[in-house]
Amino acid sequence: MTARGRRAGRAGRERWARAESVATKALLLGVFLLGMVAQFVEPVGDALEGKVYAGGAILSLVGYVLYDAVSELNDRTPPESGSEIRTAELNEHIERVLGNRRTRRIRIDAIGYTGETVQAPVSRSLEALEEGARRNVRVRILVPDFTVPMAIPGTLDADGRAVDDPAYRAYQLDRVRWNVREFGGAARSLRGSRRAEMDVQFRMLRITPLLKFCLINGEELFDGIYDKVVQEPAPVPPERQILDLKGYQAVLTHWRSESGAAGREKVAQRQDLFDTLWRLSSPLPEVRAS
Repeated sequence: MTARGRRAGRAGRERWARAESVATKALLLGVFLLGMVAQFVEPVGDALEGKVYAGGAILSLVGYVLYDAVSELNDRTPPESGSEIRTAELNEHIERVLGNRRTRRIRIDAIGYTGETVQAPVSRSLEALEEGARRNVRVRILVPDFTVPMAIPGTLDADGRAVDDPAYRAYQLDRVRWNVREFGGAARSLRGSRRAEMDVQFRMLRITPLLKFCLINGEELFDGIYDKVVQEPAPVPPERQILDLKGYQAVLTHWRSESGAAGREKVAQRQDLFDTLWRLSSPLPEVRAS
């Protein structure tokens, strides 16, 4: 079964569970009310031909309360670790956390290509907050060092091998800087309206830009890779074909530390890896005046 099929199946089961919960509670509550009416309204009691309505009604009420409590407990049970989502769906999870009124302090650590996957939903979610929400948000994003030669992103030589493309690397570095500026503008706007205090840091490291993951509050992990290498026309002169990575439709595995031992271990491993790479990384290069 595909990931889409599994998601559709989960959605169907959730809809059925909600309908079943409402129907069951309505039935139990109806039995209770009917029993109490039969106890005190003689014609109804005679029609039902019973003499123990109060006891049955009380038992029905107890069943209603217990069912409601168990259903609420099930609703609070975290989903199983290791579920799959598309990278595009990461937006929804970031927006869920940032929109939660009970979560005042949020930390997001991410490794990616240019930071765009995190920048867009974070800025959009915080801009949607009401004035005076007072969130405290810390974002750390680690990107590849686009100041040094690399094969991917790159181009092809005469023998069809991947080689460095300095102009395209410079273009990718400009995209990173654009995301930094977007974050900076959002931070100023949020601070002025007292919606959030946001601290954003970008750093770079000489790593192959295949790995991608995002950690939220050290409790949730979205783990994957850039799973496609494409050959396409370069967005910057001169006209040529370049090799680039694509990952917006890549599958991410969603792990939660509260979902059990496997989730805790996976989240802890990635957090430790991120913290280690962050210590080894360097600030983005300063933009040279022309």
